[in-house]
Amino acid sequence: MQSLVRYLPFSPTRLGDRLGGGVYSLLRNNPSSPLPRDEEGLDSDDDIANEKFASQRWPSWRRIPTLLFRLIAALYLKFLLLFIPSFIPALYHRIRRSPPAERKKLSATAYLDGLRGVAALVVYIFHYTYLWFPILRHGWGSSEKPGEDLLFWQLPVIRVLHSGRASVTIFFVISGYVLTIKTLTLIHQHKGGENGKVLDALSGSLFRRPFRLYLPILVSTGIAAIMVRFDRQYHIYQEGAPPFANNMSDQFWHWVHMTLDMANPFRSVVARQNLFNNAYNEHLWTIPVEFKGSLLVFVLLLAFCRTRTWLRLAGVAGAGYWQMVSGDSDQTLFCAGLLLAELSILLPPHNFVYSGNKWLVRHGVTVIMFLVAVHFMSYPENFGPKSPGFRSLSASSLLPKFYTGNEERTQQFWISVGSIIFILALMYSPPLRQVQQVGGGEEKEQQQPLLQRLFTNGFAQYLGHISYSLYLWHGVINHIVGMRYLHPAWDVLQAKEIGAQSLEEGEFLAEAASVRAASMLAYFWKWVPAMILNTFVLFWVSDVFNRLVDVNAVKLTRRIGNWAMAKS
Repeated sequence: MQSLVRYLPFSPTRLGDRLGGGVYSLLRNNPSSPLPRDEEGLDSDDDIANEKFASQRWPSWRRIPTLLFRLIAALYLKFLLLFIPSFIPALYHRIRRSPPAERKKLSATAYLDGLRGVAALVVYIFHYTYLWFPILRHGWGSSEKPGEDLLFWQLPVIRVLHSGRASVTIFFVISGYVLTIKTLTLIHQHKGGENGKVLDALSGSLFRRPFRLYLPILVSTGIAAIMVRFDRQYHIYQEGAPPFANNMSDQFWHWVHMTLDMANPFRSVVARQNLFNNAYNEHLWTIPVEFKGSLLVFVLLLAFCRTRTWLRLAGVAGAGYWQMVSGDSDQTLFCAGLLLAELSILLPPHNFVYSGNKWLVRHGVTVIMFLVAVHFMSYPENFGPKSPGFRSLSASSLLPKFYTGNEERTQQFWISVGSIIFILALMYSPPLRQVQQVGGGEEKEQQQPLLQRLFTNGFAQYLGHISYSLYLWHGVINHIVGMRYLHPAWDVLQAKEIGAQSLEEGEFLAEAASVRAASMLAYFWKWVPAMILNTFVLFWVSDVFNRLVDVNAVKLTRRIGNWAMAKS
């Protein structure tokens, strides 16, 4: 709240003083008022009256108007700020070119926060654009018909900007990393002895994990359940939408049943089949997977925390490989995140001095890894074996037997491999400029790695801050805003397509092409403003939900953990 107040051109205190001073000025110059009047009548400058009124020379009862208006202004402003997204006062601050607040120093893993935020945005773009332009699911050049499936946004590498499935794999690798890095650091510091630091860290993380995941979900799905009762259009076009129950009680118990079912992480999942689908938010299938992956890496840490390092690495790698060949590649990604976290401790990226040929080679290797990873992550959802750039991957001997002959499984394998290589490239990317070594083996300055700059800028860090809220709300906003405004346009487009097909059957090819082009252009110009409105509403809701719910859920989770842990 204080971060928003500092951007305002006025303070609640000064606003109350001016309002209260104005009231006092009117009373003072009223002929029937008992307050003393100026000799010359009404003051021409209200600021003089305010200054006099603010002085302590006046009796305390005369300050009641100012105190009252100060209280009203403060309460009203506080209530108003609850629903103002933080990016609006920040934008006002930038437009006025006020001196910016001192930026908080970024941590060594800040790029992972930014990457998580960008991945959440890509998931939103994926679900919104594929809903209205399903052709984007097809690989570039996969169609045998001339001129089809040749859109710019279907190209390899470019596709990663809307590859939501690849972004989900990024989520899982990052989770495996951030959930284990603290415990692994304690293990390497040999703090697992009598004081039990490792066990404390591991136990606390495991205990808090379900609260961190599910508390914001309880609020968001609860709001969705209420919306079902009061907004009949919420589920008109939504496939698998929550049922409109007979009464509020039945709706409540349906929501409870869905919530309890979602909390089960032990559901058998093979190749993303039999995934949980929450009727109040269809995109929450990742949460049980996330919880299951958290349990997996915590169990692995518990099993190998006292073993030799090479044995722990081998055990985690073996568990990840087993999950991969068994068809549950998502769990492999959590193991990969754990391995990357341990690798960052064994070979700290910031301890390298980048100069000369080594600096150039390091840049070349990480950039090549980055591009290869992006190519893997842009494997198309449909017709990958027919798409240039992915035909050889589809028939590669590196593809495990479980993933061959199935487009969805093949895509899942390559985007999983790509996400691991992607984060590895970011982790070991060197700075843009060479770092010279100074006396004592210390670096002259700590510069930001080149590839990490994509995710450490202000916008990416803001996305990382609201990433969980963005993920929780994008599906709901898509249906209550985007669906409402675009589905009529979609119906018109489909009707025009039927008309064009009729013209083709009558061999009026030129007329059919003209009808298609005109209808698509009209549809596109309805899609653009709807996209802008939908995105603005999503950012607004996500920002407010993050401040009111998600941040407080983190604090509450920490308090619950501190309260529950036994004191030795």
